[in-house]
Amino acid sequence: MYPAQTQIQTRSKRARLIVKKGSENIALPLEDIVLIYTHDKLVFAVDLYSKKYMCDKTLSELENDLDDTIFFRANRQYILSINYIRSFKPYEKVKLLVGMVIPEINHSIVISQETAPVFKRWLRDA
Repeated sequence: MYPAQTQIQTRSKRARLIVKKGSENIALPLEDIVLIYTHDKLVFAVDLYSKKYMCDKTLSELENDLDDTIFFRANRQYILSINYIRSFKPYEKVKLLVGMVIPEINHSIVISQETAPVFKRWLRDA
């Protein structure tokens, strides 16, 4: 292996996430993922067509695997893609409520007071 290839491989993260729809395993491109969330101890990925897929990994494992310039761990329940964040606004004076580009996603994504400055900086510096 050439040194340039080694450097590229260590720097880049994965390009796809293996998810499930029924019994079928699907290689979902990361650029198609709007958000990843957990509900009743199950982890789901939602794509830009509002389709929901199951993931075999925890949010913490995914957070470590995904590129942190594109994906942000909003709270214990959500990981968001920067490509699909439409807006954010104040919520309960000190928190932020995030709006996603895909209107069919009816999730209330709240960023805590502690995480809000980090989120704003991440969004601004992207």
